[in-house]
Amino acid sequence: MSSTAFQLSAGMTRLKSYIRKRMRDPDQVEDIVQETLVRVMEQEQRQVIDRPLAYAFRVADSVILSGARKSVRETGLDGPELVCELPLADEVLDYRQRLARFEAALARLTPQRRIVFRMRHIDGKSRQEIAQELNLSIEAVKKHLVRAMADLTLSLEGDLGPVGMGNKDNG
Repeated sequence: MSSTAFQLSAGMTRLKSYIRKRMRDPDQVEDIVQETLVRVMEQEQRQVIDRPLAYAFRVADSVILSGARKSVRETGLDGPELVCELPLADEVLDYRQRLARFEAALARLTPQRRIVFRMRHIDGKSRQEIAQELNLSIEAVKKHLVRAMADLTLSLEGDLGPVGMGNKDNG
């Protein structure tokens, strides 16, 4: 049993109590606990979590708020204004980690390939404009773009979906 799993199991009573106090429907407590544990364990596979139980409390809040948002969307009812439109903390963390991995993968491209990729996908320039500015043929620009995408795809396996889609835990 990992250290994270051990700490979570030791604090399970506290976590359940914490969630129960924040839920209107006591039947959902176990579902929230399970979702919280899944998210914490998946995050622990990506990085070391110094205080897993404290992190679990934060994730539980995110899961509860996410459920409230989903409930409001499904019912179409305007409930009390407890739902914040900002992304959840674990979604922000996931996005930042994915962005860091993307930037690192981009930095590993050859300088020419990186410049062509940035001009096309970040600056929004056409292939023709890139070819003229860099004194390359359009075919060379296409080659750099295709190879850059291939290199980035290999580097970022599993990270290519939009935020919330790369993981099963973001329901």
